[in-house]
Amino acid sequence: MTRLVPPRPDCSGRDLGPSLPCYGPAGLCLGLAVTVPCWLFFLLLTRRAPAEPLLCAALAAWLWMALEVWSTRGLHWDGLADLGDASGSGAQGERFWAILRDSRLGAFGALHLLLAFGGMWLTVCWHIQAGQWVWLVAAPAWGRACVIWLAALAPPREPDSLGGLTCAGASHALARWYALAALLALCGLALLGHQAWWRVPVTALGQFFILRQIAALARSRGGISGDFLGAGIQWGQLWFLASTV
Repeated sequence: MTRLVPPRPDCSGRDLGPSLPCYGPAGLCLGLAVTVPCWLFFLLLTRRAPAEPLLCAALAAWLWMALEVWSTRGLHWDGLADLGDASGSGAQGERFWAILRDSRLGAFGALHLLLAFGGMWLTVCWHIQAGQWVWLVAAPAWGRACVIWLAALAPPREPDSLGGLTCAGASHALARWYALAALLALCGLALLGHQAWWRVPVTALGQFFILRQIAALARSRGGISGDFLGAGIQWGQLWFLASTV
């Protein structure tokens, strides 16, 4: 899932499904790996330029984004762009899947990238400026939980593809457990004063609506692929960061 550890030669696509329950903890590890350097960088910047806290936060947010892209090889951003091109084209049937698999970046994919990347950079900047580092640690875990929820909402298009093998590990029971854990985490953070209580249902219901729309698109086109899952991660992270500002 990341380049933070060396690849294991004995792993194959068949391991994707059984590893699905570990997506949340893996996301937390990723969140720590990209947030700690960002925090240290922000401290260094604020010491050198104490009169420019907003600029320091903006630069630290850019570093957070850069580390997130590097550590995941940009794989999920690629899925977001591919799905943006395919869905924006309005194509149906096999034409939709041909556009989705095209490695070239089109106008709709570029717009989706700009909107998602710009929105995430701004929300990360806001959290840094407010000293809310816990949300930056939790965001990658939330995004990877979206894979489990999305896989439970729509069937895979090709069971033997990487996306299909990932979905094979999903179940409604696992999705419910992750939903319960997410709600408890949001309530716990609200209890600790990190956010207002009214944001808990806003975050949860908004995420459900976004994933339901992605799942509806997948069902109308024949099922979920890895690009749908990648897009779900990035849009999920963005919504999580935006709804907690």
